[in-house]
Amino acid sequence: MSDGPLQAYRVIDLAGPYGMLGTRVMAGLGADVIRVEPPGGDPLRQRPPLDSAGVSTYWHQMTAGKKSVVIDLDSEAGRAAFWGLLESADVLFESGQRARLESLGFGWQQISRRCPDLVYTTISPFGLEGPRASWLGGDLVAMAAGGLMYLCGDPDRAPLRVSVEQASAQVGLQGMVGTLIALRARKVGARGQRVDVSMQEAISNTLGNSQQSFVMDGTIFQRAGGGRATGGADNRLVWACADGYVAWGRNPASMGLLHQWMLDEGVEPGFDAEAWAQRPVAGPGAPTREETQALDARIAAFFQRFPKMYLYEEGQGRGAMMCPVSTVTDLLANQQLNHRRFFHQVPQPGLPTPLTQPGAPFKMSVSPWSVGPSPQLGEHTSAVLTAHGAGAAGGGR
Repeated sequence: MSDGPLQAYRVIDLAGPYGMLGTRVMAGLGADVIRVEPPGGDPLRQRPPLDSAGVSTYWHQMTAGKKSVVIDLDSEAGRAAFWGLLESADVLFESGQRARLESLGFGWQQISRRCPDLVYTTISPFGLEGPRASWLGGDLVAMAAGGLMYLCGDPDRAPLRVSVEQASAQVGLQGMVGTLIALRARKVGARGQRVDVSMQEAISNTLGNSQQSFVMDGTIFQRAGGGRATGGADNRLVWACADGYVAWGRNPASMGLLHQWMLDEGVEPGFDAEAWAQRPVAGPGAPTREETQALDARIAAFFQRFPKMYLYEEGQGRGAMMCPVSTVTDLLANQQLNHRRFFHQVPQPGLPTPLTQPGAPFKMSVSPWSVGPSPQLGEHTSAVLTAHGAGAAGGGR
């Protein structure tokens, strides 16, 4: 066990791709996370891309620091072993397993009666209640139903999903937060609770200020290809530069900063900074599409003169909110991440060289982040089940 802030808790991990990041962070924070696998291993061990030993690199990352226990839930002995685990645990965290667990006698009513202090976290596409509770879905469906795809892409083309499985990441982390809240409530007298997390609702929380803008002034944001359209005008967010792209949002407060920056670089801005600073981004008095296009052309030509790291560092130094659009290679060479020692070299049994893995998503003043390899199949079965009187009855390795 790690010395992290969650070292006192045991988590039974049955999460699929839609929840694994949540249990991964809990393991990093010191929780004793036990990954329950069927005989033959979790299918996610074979999710591409694979390493030189034929094991998923996704698996290595998402199960780093966890334990592997093999249990055959189709056998009576396996179900008894699983009950033993639940009785020893603080959390059961699952996504996509609920129907199977209920069919085997592990529904919420049975669990809460036998393990009254257990927190049971369930992740599903649309939650456990409501008209869509029985609907199927995955990452793409959640991205669309949650509204984020509506804001991504060019206005004259189909909506786009954000790269990588952001719905899965978001819902896993929000499931983790809900779990921690339930554990905190338990410390002040509550019993174990059911934590119900909807992927659709998780994505709706990523829409930035689109929700508030509609509530406050009726403005509906729309996708605008690298930015967002507000009312009749576009607000570009992604700009090409000499060696890639940078992200910078044009707003009234930034116009004076950019104007002076252009002058310092020997470039004629070609716009009145004071006048633009007085104009709102949306609503009455906002610039027309033609006006913003003319201004954006000048800004784009300025950014294209310089590489992204120069724009980033110079812009930050001037108080402009600007950052590079990083590739994976850029992230590995990022000075800030390397200064924080964000990446770790983790030896993995069966591989000739260590794996480079991301570390703590946040740094705490005292508690360390737990770093470790992913478990071998059934590596901890005997030790964990024997400790709870089940021996190897779960099915062995």
